[in-house]
Amino acid sequence: MLTAIMVDGPFFIRRIRQIFPASVHYDAKLMADLVWRLSAAHLFERNQPKRHLFRIFFYDTPVFQHKVVLPISKQSIDLSKSREGVFRAAFQKQLQKKRKLAVKLGEPRDIENWKLTEDALADLLGKRITVDDLADEDFTPDIAPRGLELRMGVDLATLAYKKHVQQVVLLTGDGAFSSAAELLRHEGIDVVLDPMWQNIPEELFTYIDGLRSTCPPAERAADFLARINSDGADSEELQGT
Repeated sequence: MLTAIMVDGPFFIRRIRQIFPASVHYDAKLMADLVWRLSAAHLFERNQPKRHLFRIFFYDTPVFQHKVVLPISKQSIDLSKSREGVFRAAFQKQLQKKRKLAVKLGEPRDIENWKLTEDALADLLGKRITVDDLADEDFTPDIAPRGLELRMGVDLATLAYKKHVQQVVLLTGDGAFSSAAELLRHEGIDVVLDPMWQNIPEELFTYIDGLRSTCPPAERAADFLARINSDGADSEELQGT
């Protein structure tokens, strides 16, 4: 069975930062390895025939190039030199080195708002800091990319009509995929949703054939990382699939 895996990039990064320790959040190589490892894990399932990878499609925002005024200090900076900008550029370069992985970018948008990073939000909720303790590095641009859903929809339609694959795995928690998933199922393609342990609305089950998350839940994330480090296995070893 040939399997295509479609990864909603902004969703994937957000969930990894919610699930995994802070040491992972801006590690471009490890984040890219997690994309490959967690995607490739869908090729193996107990009591099921082995799947073969058609391609991983990773949909992401372009590297930030805007000049903006920071929310706390009010200084003007080039976002490409910010922590998030540097991470995103390095992360996309790491992804482009992966075998059978295509990076697809949306269109950039102007920045209208800022949002707290996952670490800062966790510290606030845990009462380890107060609002007065927040600094510029605790915020990230709230940029909703244009074109990601369209690109994913076009690719899904192409896979369906050209019969390239027999299965599609969607790593996302967004219900916007429902129409495309319905088309895939109509064409006889098995559709699996991986929401990375995020709860999904009940109605989404009518558009998929299976639900499976390959990342560890938050309480086992640290052990998962330790196991990766101890066995010395890099995701590259899986790429003969």
